[in-house]
Amino acid sequence: MENWATEIKNTIDTKLKGTRDKEIRFYRIDEFKRNITRVDSFSKSCPFCQQQKIYVAEVVDKIDEAVHVPGQTRREYDRLISKLSKHIQKEHGFYTPYYFAYIYSFFGIVGGLILGYVLTKINHEFRIEMLSVGFIVGLIPTYVWGSIKDKKVRSEKRLM
Repeated sequence: MENWATEIKNTIDTKLKGTRDKEIRFYRIDEFKRNITRVDSFSKSCPFCQQQKIYVAEVVDKIDEAVHVPGQTRREYDRLISKLSKHIQKEHGFYTPYYFAYIYSFFGIVGGLILGYVLTKINHEFRIEMLSVGFIVGLIPTYVWGSIKDKKVRSEKRLM
């Protein structure tokens, strides 16, 4: 079973030989291959990953159809990619690049705008300025905090 991931990836490569690079990127084939490797490595300790090996093998048998023909097999393929990505992110701690910077910045902007709104209610003369101050005070620290966390994820080599 050590060669399971390489066999599956070789099968994908042979079935999709001659497919345009644009389609390979659009259907996230490279992400799927990386997740196959991760599922194989975590399957010894994770029952969900062990179970997904069966579904991966089923989808790979029809991957050429999923990429070239719209329909049920393409939906199954899309669901499997999404399910694998969510599981690997949630349970095994792999994240997309800049994940924390984006998430933290969003909540920082929302919190900063609420703070800016409260400041405008306190001081009616400088509404735009107070709203801007709240926005900046919310955005900058949370972006820095998220970037630090993203840097930690990169150093641990846990990028999706």
